Amino acid sequence: MHSPLKEILLRDRLITPEDLNRAIEEQERSGGELSRILLRLKLVDEDQLSVVLSEALQLPLINLNLFRIDPSLLKLIPKETAERSLLLPISRLNDQLTIAMVDPMDMLTIDNIKAMTSMSVSVVLARPKEMRAALERSYAQNNSSDLEEIFQGIKDTKEAESLELVKDNAQPNKRAIEDLSEEAPVITLANTIIQQAVVAKASDVFIEPMENCLRIRYRVDGFIREIDRMSKDLHFPLISRIKIISSLDIAEHRLPQDGRFRIVTDQNKEVDFRVNVLPTAMGEKIVLRVLDKNQDMADINKLGFEPDSLEKLKECCHKPHGMILACGPTGSGKTTTLYAVLKYIDSPGRNIVTVEDPVEFQMKGFNQVNIRAEFGLSFPTALRSILRQDPDVIMIGEIRDSETLDIAVKAALTGHLVVSSLHTTTGPGSITRMINMGIEPFLIISSVVAIVAQRLVRRVCQKCREMYTASDEIVQEFHLKKLLPGHNGQFYRPRGCAQCLNSGYKGRVGITETLVLTNKIKELILLSSSEAQIKNAARAQGMTTMREDAVIKASQGLTTLEEVTRLTAPD
Repeated sequence: MHSPLKEILLRDRLITPEDLNRAIEEQERSGGELSRILLRLKLVDEDQLSVVLSEALQLPLINLNLFRIDPSLLKLIPKETAERSLLLPISRLNDQLTIAMVDPMDMLTIDNIKAMTSMSVSVVLARPKEMRAALERSYAQNNSSDLEEIFQGIKDTKEAESLELVKDNAQPNKRAIEDLSEEAPVITLANTIIQQAVVAKASDVFIEPMENCLRIRYRVDGFIREIDRMSKDLHFPLISRIKIISSLDIAEHRLPQDGRFRIVTDQNKEVDFRVNVLPTAMGEKIVLRVLDKNQDMADINKLGFEPDSLEKLKECCHKPHGMILACGPTGSGKTTTLYAVLKYIDSPGRNIVTVEDPVEFQMKGFNQVNIRAEFGLSFPTALRSILRQDPDVIMIGEIRDSETLDIAVKAALTGHLVVSSLHTTTGPGSITRMINMGIEPFLIISSVVAIVAQRLVRRVCQKCREMYTASDEIVQEFHLKKLLPGHNGQFYRPRGCAQCLNSGYKGRVGITETLVLTNKIKELILLSSSEAQIKNAARAQGMTTMREDAVIKASQGLTTLEEVTRLTAPD
C-alpha cells in the first residue's frame, strides 16, 4: 500500500518530495503506518488522507452524514469497540456485514468483529470527522451496545439478596452465582473473549479488574495488547462463568486456583485453555494460557535449530541414559522443545512417562502425570513412584527445587534418559545453577549430556519487510565478517502492513544454543571453572551461541537485528 500512497500524494501535489522523505525517516525511526505519520506531522489533513487512502486501497469512500444506521446493527458491535476503533456497521445482507472504518488497515479489529458477529466482513472507508459525528448520533439514539445489553441482562437476573453474604457462613450463595453465570449474556461475553483470542492467535488472555473498570488484554507474539475496557460490574459474573467452564470453585475468592477447559473451533481444531485465578487487591484476576493442540509444533525439525545444533541434539537424544535440559525464561518454548525431543525418540519399544505441573499438551503414546500438590502429589513423590514403573524415558516439566534435581540426576545415573527444563538464561549458567542447588560437579558430568538454552524472537513480516545494507558499525558490532563470511550485509527491517497488524512482525521463531558436555567441558566443571570459561571452551569446540544463532536468523530474513539486540546479550 505504501507505494500507491506515495505516488498519489506526490501526483496530486499534496506534499513535496522533501516532506515525504521526512515522513519516511520518521517512520523508520519510530515505526507505524505512513498514513499516521503524515497526520502526526500535519503534512496532510484527515479529509485529504481519506481521499488518498480510498484510491490507494481501492475502497469506496462514503459520506456517513447520508446514512441512517439501523439500530439492530448497532447491537452487533459494542459501543466501546466502535468508538475506540472508529467504525460503524452500516448494512447487513444475510451473513455479510459491511462496516465503515477510518483505518481499514486495522486487521485485528476486523478479525475481532468477525469472531464477535460470526459473519464475513467487508469494509468501506469513512472520513474521521463524519465518523465521530455518526458514532455520537447513532449510539445516542440507540443508547445500548452489545456489551451494555450483556451488562443489563446481568443486572436483570441478579437478585441482590441471593448474592449477599450469608450471615451463618459468610460465603456467597453458590447456587445464585451459578444461575447468574449461566445466563445467556454472560455466556456470550465469555465466548466472545475466548473466540477473539483464538482468531488473534494470542498466547495469553488477561482479564484484570482495575479500580474503575475491567480490562481485557491479549499477548500476541510475545507482546501484550489491550483489547477492551468494560464496566467493573461485569467482573464478578465473567469470572464466575470462566470458573464454571474450568471446573473451579466459584465460591472461593480468597485463594489462587488452577483449571483448564477445551474448545473446538469452526475448523474442528481443538484448543486448550489453561486457567489461573489470582486474588488481587481489586478482585480476582484471571489469565488464560492458550494451548493450540497442533502436533506439528512437536516436530524437532521445525523448531528453528541450525543444522549443526540440531545434529548434536539428535545425537544426544539417542544416548541410552543421561539428562537433557532445556533452559530459558517463562514463555521461551522450553516445554515445546521437551515434547519435540520425546516425539523424536518415541517408539513402541519405549516406556515414556512425563510428570508435569500441569500437563500442557496431551500427547499420544505418553503416560502423563499431572502434579496435584494439594493432595500430596508433588514432583519428588511422583518421580519416586515413576521409577518403580520401569520407564525408559522420563520427562520432568520443570526442576524447581534441589530434591527434584537430586532425583532427576539419580534417575539419569541409573539407566534412564531424563529430559527436563530449568529456569536459567544460558547453557553454561545451568551448570552454575545446579551446583548452587547442591549437586556435586562429579554428578553433573556423569549425568548431564546436553543443555539447550533458547528464546523466541519475533518473525519479521514477510509481506512488508524492507531490505537494507548494514552499516560498518553494525558489521563490527555483530562480528558479521567472522560469523557470516561472504555475506552481502543485507538485512531486513519491519515496516507494518495489514497482514501483521501494522507491527512489522508476524509469528515467532526460536533461537538456541546447544551445549554438549564434551570431555573438555567436563574437565572445566570438575575444576569449578567460571561460566565464561565454560562458554569460551564450548565456542572453541563449535557451539553457536544464542546471539550468533539470532544473527544467522536475521541474515536469513527471518527476524531483525533489533530483535537480536532486544533478546540477546553480546558474546
